[in-house]
Amino acid sequence: MQDRDFKAGEAVSPVTGWAMMPLREHDSLLLRLDFLTDPSPAAMGRAGRGRVYAMTSEQLQLLLDSLQAQLDKLQPEPTRPRH
Repeated sequence: MQDRDFKAGEAVSPVTGWAMMPLREHDSLLLRLDFLTDPSPAAMGRAGRGRVYAMTSEQLQLLLDSLQAQLDKLQPEPTRPRH
């Protein structure tokens, strides 16, 4: 990051400095998703298979709802309460 003052009307590159920081940093979190096809302990110990995403609370809720819907299709339980 360049630490200097900018003159009035001077263009600021959108890919340097604080421009890369989220505007609502307090409402986002980093989430790592690991996609494992083999549930063995060796596969669970491998690093580098996951991806890290910055997500807002709304995006996280949409992801959880989608995963719950997919789980419900695999294991239907009509009496289970929804949150």
